[in-house]
Amino acid sequence: MKKTYIIFSVVAGLALPGCLKDKANTDVGNQDGYIAEISTSSVNSTDQAPSGGLTYFGDATMATSVDPGPDNEFFTVNIASPFPPVKDIPVTIAVDDAKRTAYNATTPDYVYSALPANAYSLPATTGTVHSGLRLDTFNITFMYGNMDPTKDYMLPISITQAPGTTISGNMSTIYFHVVGNLLAVNHTQAYTIYSGKDSTGAVSGGAVLGPVLLTPLSPLKNEFMSGFSDAQTTKLRYDLSFVRSGGVAGTFSVAFNSSDVKAMQKAGDSVKVGPSLIAADFANGTYRLGYQVKVKDGSYRYVIDNFQR
Repeated sequence: MKKTYIIFSVVAGLALPGCLKDKANTDVGNQDGYIAEISTSSVNSTDQAPSGGLTYFGDATMATSVDPGPDNEFFTVNIASPFPPVKDIPVTIAVDDAKRTAYNATTPDYVYSALPANAYSLPATTGTVHSGLRLDTFNITFMYGNMDPTKDYMLPISITQAPGTTISGNMSTIYFHVVGNLLAVNHTQAYTIYSGKDSTGAVSGGAVLGPVLLTPLSPLKNEFMSGFSDAQTTKLRYDLSFVRSGGVAGTFSVAFNSSDVKAMQKAGDSVKVGPSLIAADFANGTYRLGYQVKVKDGSYRYVIDNFQR
């Protein structure tokens, strides 16, 4: 399974009878009947913590990714009751896009598009919770290569049938969603190297590069290379973070990857000042970053990297 930025995991032992330790997974108090809900082991430490329902919306957050490979995930339908069911319970699930529409109506800053049909595979929509057990597992595969990494997507999946049970009113849907990274697009990069400690020195090098992808590390952070290198061996990676408000990025900050700084020092060069954000203009897709390097012969270089969408 491919690594994701924010993801839940499922513990295999949950299928054993008697795993339901309390009524935290249900919405009906101490009723004796069977309640069908979507529940998984989430990112918190509570065994069998639910990720169905809006309360646990964050537990079904998937990655923004540029990896085209498939990401195989799974989730569980749970039968919540004082005792495990004494007969088989057939379960049917389905994509429930009406839940996406309803969610969008309440969250204007994050308006989720429907996940494209070629961006996921739900191989089975029916299953069975067997007598004496509580859970049935459903598999789903996400294909990030068929998604636009800048966009927000949602794929709600709901329990539609579970004969002999009451379907939970607030935890019968799992809201799989992808939060896009607004900067995850190609930019043209041009860098200039100046002799001295700042950009007032003579130009001593530079080039135009591109296209260069501002690779998403998370929905609010991107990584990309400086054009400068130490004897063509060591390059510095920028980590550019930002704050999102609706469809706009702002409040930028930048740092170098610490391992790159150490590698450059080992090679004889060292970053003395920076990196600094000289300009960051999301509306026009322009980012300008600068830093000062002391090279092994004791002289200085000042590097400016320009990125233009």
